[in-house]
Amino acid sequence: MQVSEVMHQGVTTVQINDSLKHAAAIMKKKNLGSLPVYKNERPVGFVTDRDIVVTCVANGTSADEPVSMAMSKEIFSIKRNQDISEAESLMKQKQISRLLVVDDGEQPVGMLSLHDLVRNDLHAEVMTQIKRL
Repeated sequence: MQVSEVMHQGVTTVQINDSLKHAAAIMKKKNLGSLPVYKNERPVGFVTDRDIVVTCVANGTSADEPVSMAMSKEIFSIKRNQDISEAESLMKQKQISRLLVVDDGEQPVGMLSLHDLVRNDLHAEVMTQIKRL
């Protein structure tokens, strides 16, 4: 099975200089827990709702500060035509719960999360190995 058969289609992103408030508003409106962060046309990280709360809000950081204050600076991606087992392997190896899905030209086309794997009854042990339940 290919990644494209399981992933969420489409990607909502924020720019590195967008405010934390803007990112949080997008997450609320679209019911998302994370957003890829871009610098112009290039992915440079991820920001999660938890990053915003734990890294910034809990420390008194203004919601007007840029997303770069809270984001993880690593972003992992996988091509939509790769086998789902390759995505599982990458998630296990990197201990991550989401991947940016790109096309052959490295353009974002979707997201793949642990939830997508579990929802599709794909190797539930992946969740255990990543989240150490």
